Amino acid sequence: MEPTPLRTIEAVLDEFLTEQRSRLSPKRATDYEDIIELLKRFLNGYWPGHDQAEYDRTTAAGGSFCTSFGPDEMLEAYGEFLGYYMTHKVIAGKETLRLAGTVTKKLAAWLAEKEYVEDVEEAHERAKEAVRELPVATDALEILRNHVEKQPPRKCSEEIQDHFTVAHVQPGRLWLTPLTERPDIIGPIPIPEEASRLLQEHWDIGGSVGRTRQGWVLLEVWNISP
Repeated sequence: MEPTPLRTIEAVLDEFLTEQRSRLSPKRATDYEDIIELLKRFLNGYWPGHDQAEYDRTTAAGGSFCTSFGPDEMLEAYGEFLGYYMTHKVIAGKETLRLAGTVTKKLAAWLAEKEYVEDVEEAHERAKEAVRELPVATDALEILRNHVEKQPPRKCSEEIQDHFTVAHVQPGRLWLTPLTERPDIIGPIPIPEEASRLLQEHWDIGGSVGRTRQGWVLLEVWNISP
């Protein structure tokens, strides 16, 4: 196990929240605390960038990710926290997703101001993207779920349940690339034009599609993440 850094994630997050409480309204400070708690749960639960053996050794000795590593490790995990954890594991609405981007962006800037980290540009950009994209992805998810629910039962000759990358999108049509099931692009898949205006290439869609006589259709949509 690596030696404990001079400033652990746990320590800098506590300091960050203490400063924010002195300048924010009580309600806003609570919002910040909620997002930081989610970030800590993610880090301590998933150990991004570290293997199971290191997790086992450290936790057996009473340690955690946040008490064992410095803030640079936290910033490197921003992408997984915002792009995967907040959209796949947390039941969060648009405002919570937007708040997650705002708080992590503020945290990255604060770490730089304090000179606790050297390079925050990538993490800062990821947080800025989250502020803009995560609520949009939530809107797209709601539209597609409503679209699927309103469709009549379909007889499919083939069904694929997977995570898909948005390969291409046109007004009212979508093309997807499965992550594991097959290498080729699936589509066009008819979707509401409102959803096609929101979706962007390279976004991740979790769900299932089916092949009918008329072509591919969406059968389920669980989540969408930028």
